[in-house]
Amino acid sequence: MRATKRKGSGIPLLAAAMILTGAASGCGGGGSAGGGGEVQTDANGFAATTGTPQKGGTVTVLGNVDLASLDPAVGNDGNVNNFYRLIYRTLTTYANEPGDGGTKVVPDLATTTGEPSDNAKVWTFTLRDDIYFADGSPITSEDVKFGFERSLDPTLSIGNQYGKLFVDGAAKYKGVFSDPDGLKSIETPDDKTVVFHLNRPLAAFPNVVSTGPFVPFPADAVKTPQQIGQKPIASGPYQIKSYARGTSLALERNPKWTAEGDPVRKAYPDGYNFLFNVDQNTIDQRMISDEGDDKNAMASSTNPLLAPSLSRIQTPELKQRTVHDIPACTMYMAMNTTKKPLDDLTVRQAINYAIDKKSVVTATGGPMMATPATDMLTPKVPGRVDFDLYPSKDKAGDVAKAKKLLADAGHPDGFSVTMDVRSIPKWQAQAEAAQASLKKVGIDVKLNVIDASTFYDVLGQPAKQNDLAITGWCSAWLSGQPLLTTLFDGRTITSKGNQDISQFDDPTINKRIDEIAQISDLDKQDAEYAKLNREIMEKAPVVPLVRETPLQMVGSNVGGAFAHAAQTGYIDYTSVGLKDPQG
Repeated sequence: MRATKRKGSGIPLLAAAMILTGAASGCGGGGSAGGGGEVQTDANGFAATTGTPQKGGTVTVLGNVDLASLDPAVGNDGNVNNFYRLIYRTLTTYANEPGDGGTKVVPDLATTTGEPSDNAKVWTFTLRDDIYFADGSPITSEDVKFGFERSLDPTLSIGNQYGKLFVDGAAKYKGVFSDPDGLKSIETPDDKTVVFHLNRPLAAFPNVVSTGPFVPFPADAVKTPQQIGQKPIASGPYQIKSYARGTSLALERNPKWTAEGDPVRKAYPDGYNFLFNVDQNTIDQRMISDEGDDKNAMASSTNPLLAPSLSRIQTPELKQRTVHDIPACTMYMAMNTTKKPLDDLTVRQAINYAIDKKSVVTATGGPMMATPATDMLTPKVPGRVDFDLYPSKDKAGDVAKAKKLLADAGHPDGFSVTMDVRSIPKWQAQAEAAQASLKKVGIDVKLNVIDASTFYDVLGQPAKQNDLAITGWCSAWLSGQPLLTTLFDGRTITSKGNQDISQFDDPTINKRIDEIAQISDLDKQDAEYAKLNREIMEKAPVVPLVRETPLQMVGSNVGGAFAHAAQTGYIDYTSVGLKDPQG
């Protein structure tokens, strides 16, 4: 049977129907500064898009944390993936459009989104003309092959695992520097053609090749696995001008990039200045005040408004500079199932009952900024069935039920655990809410705050993990496959770059993942992933917490800002520019 390729099968886990009322139609509206077109607002008065940018000038991005890595094979959080599109390109990417358009996979380096054959187990891509690295050398199919093979080097702790999961032989390959013969499953019959052989049918492979590990690099210019993280080789419209770790990063135009060879990126600004380690309260104050050069600034993807600032942005002028981001991700608490007593299912079920999700919503900023989550799939994933296996009144937790289960498990007086949390104020507030919930049932939680720029590197090493962790996941496309296979297949657990944070390794679940992967009809496959979603929650390796809808501010002279579905619901850095570059 041939794989069914549903329209929109390349949609990431960011539902078009979730997009704010009026975001696509632009209902409402208000004036914009600098003559850069009219601001379009949503039903609540927030910006659906902040006007039309022009060529020139510099956009400043204010952030509390540095980028996770300059190497696209290593970084995999929403902010760094957003940044990568400024300096790197892949075979495919997502359209630079608000609303439904932002969920659409489009050609980037390739001329199409790929041609499938052999029941979608083989995918062929043809490279377009006029594509170059910053050193002036043309990008070839060999560079695409080398780039992916380089990403598999075990010293890099690969960030995004999808290619490793699906490209035949990739899971066992040790990287091009250990095995220069490369993967036989990737063929380059000529400079313009690259062919991938997969280990299973995958209609959504065009989504997979849009991820960081598929960024091409010139083989003759890369001598070590770590080189790119220290000295990136740009293929996108910008290149790094200067970088002071923990302080700032400046981008300038890549003179070898051509608009003719890139139909996606408009590249409005002449450059970007990223400022790091700016206090979150300071970011809010600067964005609200909109003084001087801050008119040309925006908050980074990791720094939406803090909850206390919500009451300060209720005027029409401030709302028109505030984008209400899309609920694209699920924040959750992972439980390390290899550590006692979290290896006990009854204990994990007790913890699920204990968590007051209403308090986590409050910690996140209230109903305007978050809604409770009861499972790991976002609501618009095809086939998903709504359920709550650990119900409580108003989602406020069931202390009595949790205490009973703990007593049944032999812990009537509770126990002590340590929770890893990223040093982002909102995440710490969420962790403190969970900490307070667990205290009510006798579980004492010590918070281990980890630097935000190294958080995922630490969390990805099982040997360094503690008992609990607050984290989030934004799946790559609208299916249970990328999320459930990545987070809950125990066979994917690695010593570095691990994404199964619960270290959950259940033979029954692993077998189900294999069975579902072989279903070629996507509708039937979606239905089975919906069942698997419930089966995983029955085993309780995680506590789903909230789905966020953050508020992100830009300066009054920044146009082109909108909630972009493919950038974890935040503003896409490549879409913005200055309304008046002379302003």
